[in-house]
Amino acid sequence: MSSKDTRKDHLLEIASKLFYEQGYRSTGIKQIIDEAGIAKGTFYSHFKSKDDLGLAWLQKRHQQWNTWREDHVAQTNDSSKKQLFSLFTFLEQWMEENDYRGCAFLNTMAETPDTNNPMRKEIQNHKDSHRQFIRRRVDAVFPLESDEENQQKTNVIFLLFEAGLVESQNFCSNWPITAARKQVEAMLE
Repeated sequence: MSSKDTRKDHLLEIASKLFYEQGYRSTGIKQIIDEAGIAKGTFYSHFKSKDDLGLAWLQKRHQQWNTWREDHVAQTNDSSKKQLFSLFTFLEQWMEENDYRGCAFLNTMAETPDTNNPMRKEIQNHKDSHRQFIRRRVDAVFPLESDEENQQKTNVIFLLFEAGLVESQNFCSNWPITAARKQVEAMLE
């Protein structure tokens, strides 16, 4: 890895921390540059704009979050049904570990009203990827159900997951995630 790549990775790491902790709009380029200990020109040699950096951050976050989720689910050496339930256990642990800061993608979406912004497209891609992850497990649990029935189950589980995530952040408590998981368990009985 070249020193240029190392500087870019360091810059992205600093920005990632600040964007998640403070919010995307509340974090300025000057603060990122200062905390990274780089020159302004170095920033612009790696990223054309703050939105360009924001997009790189969301892409990196997508990979990290998917790895965290998949590692957790893989520990459930059991049925796809239990893997679906473990998504909610993963979410509970993740929210507690992050002091209920919530989803970096949803937080950024709320701060990015322009629906044509490339970051919004990345957020949609992340959420759709998660929905497809759920769909693969639903298909494994219900191999004889129709495509339409499994898509409906997938959509409901996805929406319960997302609602649990948002309301857990809102209430700084895991009860919304627990309620969502119990509903999924009842639905899949």
